[in-house]
Amino acid sequence: MYGLCDSCEERADHLFDLTRLPEFKDIVRRLNYRKVCQNCYDDMYAELRQEQPDAEDRRSEKRFQIRLAFLLEGTDRHGKTFSEKVFSENISLAGVRISTILDLEVGSILKLKLPDFDFEAVAIVELVWQDGKNRSAGLKVAEANEVWKRLVKERIKVFG
Repeated sequence: MYGLCDSCEERADHLFDLTRLPEFKDIVRRLNYRKVCQNCYDDMYAELRQEQPDAEDRRSEKRFQIRLAFLLEGTDRHGKTFSEKVFSENISLAGVRISTILDLEVGSILKLKLPDFDFEAVAIVELVWQDGKNRSAGLKVAEANEVWKRLVKERIKVFG
Protein backbone atom coordinates (compact mmCIF):
# COMPACT_ATOMS: atom_id res chain seq x y z
CA MET A 1 0.00 0.00 0.00
CA TYR A 2 1.45 3.39 -0.96
CA GLY A 3 0.32 6.94 -0.31
CA LEU A 4 0.95 9.78 2.14
CA CYS A 5 2.16 9.16 5.67
CA ASP A 6 -0.28 10.51 8.29
CA SER A 7 2.65 11.59 10.48
CA CYS A 8 5.23 13.28 8.23
CA GLU A 9 2.87 13.73 5.25
CA GLU A 10 5.50 12.47 2.81
CA ARG A 11 4.89 10.04 -0.03
CA ALA A 12 5.86 6.42 0.73
CA ASP A 13 5.89 3.17 -1.25
CA HIS A 14 4.81 1.18 1.80
CA LEU A 15 2.59 2.33 4.67
CA PHE A 16 1.95 0.53 7.94
CA ASP A 17 -1.67 0.36 9.06
CA LEU A 18 -1.43 1.23 12.77
CA THR A 19 -5.10 0.37 13.32
CA ARG A 20 -4.16 -3.33 12.94
CA LEU A 21 -1.49 -3.17 15.65
CA PRO A 22 -2.99 -3.11 19.16
CA GLU A 23 0.04 -1.52 20.82
CA PHE A 24 -0.50 1.59 18.67
CA LYS A 25 -4.15 2.11 19.68
CA ASP A 26 -3.29 5.13 21.86
CA ILE A 27 -1.39 6.78 19.01
CA VAL A 28 -4.29 6.17 16.63
CA ARG A 29 -6.77 7.57 19.15
CA ARG A 30 -4.66 10.50 20.36
CA LEU A 31 -2.92 11.63 17.15
CA ASN A 32 -5.27 10.15 14.55
CA TYR A 33 -2.35 8.49 12.74
CA ARG A 34 -3.58 5.48 10.84
CA LYS A 35 -1.10 4.84 8.05
CA VAL A 36 2.56 5.75 8.48
CA CYS A 37 5.82 5.34 6.54
CA GLN A 38 8.77 3.18 7.60
CA ASN A 39 10.70 6.03 9.27
CA CYS A 40 7.73 7.27 11.28
CA TYR A 41 6.83 3.69 12.24
CA ASP A 42 10.41 3.09 13.44
CA ASP A 43 10.33 6.26 15.57
CA MET A 44 6.94 5.43 17.10
CA TYR A 45 8.00 1.83 17.70
CA ALA A 46 11.18 2.93 19.49
CA GLU A 47 9.15 5.23 21.75
CA LEU A 48 6.68 2.44 22.54
CA ARG A 49 9.50 0.01 23.39
CA GLN A 50 10.89 2.52 25.92
CA GLU A 51 7.49 2.91 27.59
CA GLN A 52 6.57 -0.81 27.75
CA PRO A 53 7.52 -3.26 30.52
CA ASP A 54 9.67 -6.33 29.85
CA ALA A 55 8.49 -8.57 27.03
CA GLU A 56 7.83 -11.46 29.41
CA ASP A 57 5.18 -9.34 31.13
CA ARG A 58 3.50 -8.36 27.85
CA ARG A 59 2.65 -11.82 26.57
CA SER A 60 -1.01 -11.94 25.75
CA GLU A 61 -1.10 -15.13 23.69
CA LYS A 62 -0.31 -18.67 24.74
CA ARG A 63 2.65 -20.20 22.89
CA PHE A 64 2.64 -23.68 21.37
CA GLN A 65 5.82 -25.70 20.71
CA ILE A 66 5.30 -26.34 17.00
CA ARG A 67 8.05 -26.60 14.38
CA LEU A 68 7.23 -25.14 10.97
CA ALA A 69 9.53 -24.21 8.08
CA PHE A 70 9.26 -20.53 7.10
CA LEU A 71 10.89 -18.47 4.40
CA LEU A 72 12.14 -15.21 5.96
CA GLU A 73 13.10 -12.27 3.74
CA GLY A 74 14.49 -8.88 4.61
CA THR A 75 17.63 -7.01 5.55
CA ASP A 76 19.92 -7.94 8.44
CA ARG A 77 21.62 -5.66 10.98
CA HIS A 78 24.48 -5.00 8.52
CA GLY A 79 22.24 -4.00 5.60
CA LYS A 80 22.62 -7.31 3.76
CA THR A 81 19.49 -8.55 1.99
CA PHE A 82 18.57 -12.18 2.67
CA SER A 83 16.03 -14.88 1.90
CA GLU A 84 16.53 -17.69 4.41
CA LYS A 85 14.69 -20.86 5.46
CA VAL A 86 14.09 -20.78 9.24
CA PHE A 87 12.19 -22.99 11.68
CA SER A 88 9.74 -22.04 14.41
CA GLU A 89 10.43 -22.89 18.04
CA ASN A 90 6.90 -21.89 19.02
CA ILE A 91 3.90 -20.07 17.54
CA SER A 92 0.94 -18.06 18.83
CA LEU A 93 -1.88 -16.06 17.29
CA ALA A 94 0.33 -12.96 17.66
CA GLY A 95 3.56 -14.29 16.19
CA VAL A 96 6.36 -16.83 16.09
CA ARG A 97 9.72 -17.51 17.70
CA ILE A 98 12.28 -18.73 15.16
CA SER A 99 15.74 -20.28 15.26
CA THR A 100 18.11 -18.41 12.97
CA ILE A 101 21.72 -17.78 12.04
CA LEU A 102 20.82 -14.28 10.85
CA ASP A 103 21.93 -11.16 12.72
CA LEU A 104 18.52 -9.47 13.04
CA GLU A 105 17.87 -6.08 14.60
CA VAL A 106 14.96 -5.44 16.95
CA GLY A 107 12.32 -3.35 15.17
CA SER A 108 13.27 -4.63 11.70
CA ILE A 109 10.46 -5.25 9.25
CA LEU A 110 10.64 -8.62 7.50
CA LYS A 111 8.53 -10.73 5.17
CA LEU A 112 7.42 -14.07 6.63
CA LYS A 113 6.22 -16.80 4.24
CA LEU A 114 4.81 -20.29 4.59
CA PRO A 115 4.61 -21.40 0.93
CA ASP A 116 2.95 -24.73 1.78
CA PHE A 117 0.03 -22.86 3.35
CA ASP A 118 -0.18 -19.92 0.91
CA PHE A 119 0.68 -17.53 3.75
CA GLU A 120 2.68 -14.32 3.54
CA ALA A 121 2.78 -11.43 6.01
CA VAL A 122 4.86 -8.58 7.35
CA ALA A 123 6.63 -9.47 10.61
CA ILE A 124 8.35 -7.20 13.11
CA VAL A 125 11.40 -8.37 15.05
CA GLU A 126 10.36 -7.90 18.70
CA LEU A 127 13.22 -9.67 20.52
CA VAL A 128 16.50 -11.37 19.69
CA TRP A 129 18.13 -13.98 21.95
CA GLN A 130 21.64 -15.35 21.66
CA ASP A 131 23.06 -18.21 23.69
CA GLY A 132 26.55 -19.02 22.47
CA LYS A 133 26.21 -19.82 18.76
CA ASN A 134 22.45 -20.35 19.00
CA ARG A 135 20.28 -17.41 18.05
CA SER A 136 16.51 -16.99 17.99
CA ALA A 137 14.11 -14.13 17.37
CA GLY A 138 10.57 -13.29 18.39
CA LEU A 139 8.56 -12.05 15.41
CA LYS A 140 5.22 -10.34 15.64
CA VAL A 141 2.95 -10.97 12.67
CA ALA A 142 2.02 -7.34 11.99
CA GLU A 143 -1.01 -8.01 9.87
CA ALA A 144 -2.20 -11.39 11.12
CA ASN A 145 -4.85 -12.41 8.64
CA GLU A 146 -7.40 -15.19 8.62
CA VAL A 147 -4.93 -17.60 6.99
CA TRP A 148 -2.48 -17.16 9.91
CA LYS A 149 -5.21 -17.49 12.53
CA ARG A 150 -6.60 -20.62 10.88
CA LEU A 151 -3.11 -22.08 10.48
CA VAL A 152 -2.25 -21.55 14.16
CA LYS A 153 -5.57 -22.97 15.35
CA GLU A 154 -5.21 -26.03 13.09
CA ARG A 155 -1.63 -26.67 14.29
CA ILE A 156 -2.77 -26.34 17.91
CA LYS A 157 -5.45 -28.99 17.34
CA VAL A 158 -2.94 -31.35 15.73
CA PHE A 159 0.09 -30.72 17.97
CA GLY A 160 -1.18 -28.83 21.01
